[in-house]
Amino acid sequence: MIEVASAAGQEQISIKMALFARGLTLIDGALLLAEHDRLLGFRIHSRGVIETTMFMIALGEDPQLIDRLKDDDLKSRHARAKIHHKMMRADGDPEVRAMLEDFLFDPPEGLKKLNPGDLLRNHDFERLYLTYRDISADAAHVSITSLDRHYVAGGEDTYPILVLHPTLDDVDLHATLTQIGISMTISVLELMKLKRMTDTWENFRVLHQRYVELSRTSNVASVDITAD
Repeated sequence: MIEVASAAGQEQISIKMALFARGLTLIDGALLLAEHDRLLGFRIHSRGVIETTMFMIALGEDPQLIDRLKDDDLKSRHARAKIHHKMMRADGDPEVRAMLEDFLFDPPEGLKKLNPGDLLRNHDFERLYLTYRDISADAAHVSITSLDRHYVAGGEDTYPILVLHPTLDDVDLHATLTQIGISMTISVLELMKLKRMTDTWENFRVLHQRYVELSRTSNVASVDITAD
């Protein structure tokens, strides 16, 4: 648990921490897939790592992004509720129906969906976004491009071949590895920018001061951790 020193920055810090935790979860999954030679699965998972990094960068430069994230979430939940309501059977649970109708009674107005491409208007991470889009077209969504990895057309005298666990060529593997590597590096940097907004950093300052006092009595050189 990380205590936040300023209530004003609590929400921003919490969301950035959650984004970092999501990135760690996704990269753990990606590396496990790579260790088991599931390279396409590794590439698909890496897309999420890159996405969380782009949001961390954008949120660090524009705290108002939180409102856009909330709007996007509300719009998405409202759309899902409409689908659930439409699909309910006539003999469905009346309590569930009432809850859905209550939620849908006052539809949100003016809300817009948020996608990573929208973040480029105010921020500069085109290379990460380009890799994110390449992976999306190649692996994350069902598309002809993505299906090409699983299908090798046959010739006049041969049958087509279906590939269950396709590998990555050297170019795709290198691009995927380098981009998730720089993504996690940037994510750690974004996390470190929050240190002065948390009580955790203040605790480190107190511990450092105690260390300095103790080192003076034992002639041990100290390192200034308070520097940027």
